[in-house]
Amino acid sequence: GAYMLGHPKFRQGLAKFLEGQYGAPVDWKHLMSTVGASMGTDLAMRVHCKPGDICVVEEPTYFLSFTMARNAGMELRGVPICPDGIDLDALEKVCEECKGKVKMVYTVSVHHNPTGITMSNEKRAKLIEMAKKYDFFVASDEAYQLLNFEPSGVKPMFYHDDPENPKVFSIGTFSKLIGPGTKVGWVHAHEKLLKPLTSIGWIDSGNNPVIFSSMNLLHFMESGALAKHIEMVSKDLGERAKLICKKIRDVGLEVREPKGGYFV
Repeated sequence: GAYMLGHPKFRQGLAKFLEGQYGAPVDWKHLMSTVGASMGTDLAMRVHCKPGDICVVEEPTYFLSFTMARNAGMELRGVPICPDGIDLDALEKVCEECKGKVKMVYTVSVHHNPTGITMSNEKRAKLIEMAKKYDFFVASDEAYQLLNFEPSGVKPMFYHDDPENPKVFSIGTFSKLIGPGTKVGWVHAHEKLLKPLTSIGWIDSGNNPVIFSSMNLLHFMESGALAKHIEMVSKDLGERAKLICKKIRDVGLEVREPKGGYFV
């Protein structure tokens, strides 16, 4: 059959695995398998935005997100990032100045690339309230959500969303956990937002592109081996991060020590 959102067995296995990682329920019908996080971001922008819309990004941020926004015909606006995440006052100013044109906010909300900052729960809740007030979507790049040196204190942005008026795409990937060549990820969103992502021509014609490669990971997830692998990776990278931060301090520089991810 045509599994546009991904193979049901993988989506069910992924949901169970993520439940264990998040400590929160995950409905497999809220998951779509993707070719890594980039595909999820690209689809959200292509399907739910149109040329001339504005995409707001943090400054600095993952720069290749700019290409995806521009490919969708969107204009870019930048707002600063604070120690607790995106500057919501600056975002509101852009929304007020560009009445009705801001349609997407792209944020690396956990272990931010390249600052290492994690958006606070308070800001997450306020961001979703703003998304409903100004009618924009949130593409939350959560590539590092599962890569923690200590508890991050935050769950994916999806858990702040309103199922009656959904605005959030929580976008995850195994590429940062297993290896860059894995290229299997997911979008976690309410069905109202998720199902339209399959309307893109090459998915409508060619089906979900990771049906085979995602199923290759199913036993890795279900056996418990992936959870153990993530523990090992997190421990190893955490030790490296502490060493790097120590060496930076040794030469008299200040550094914000990350709680996870790849960035100091």
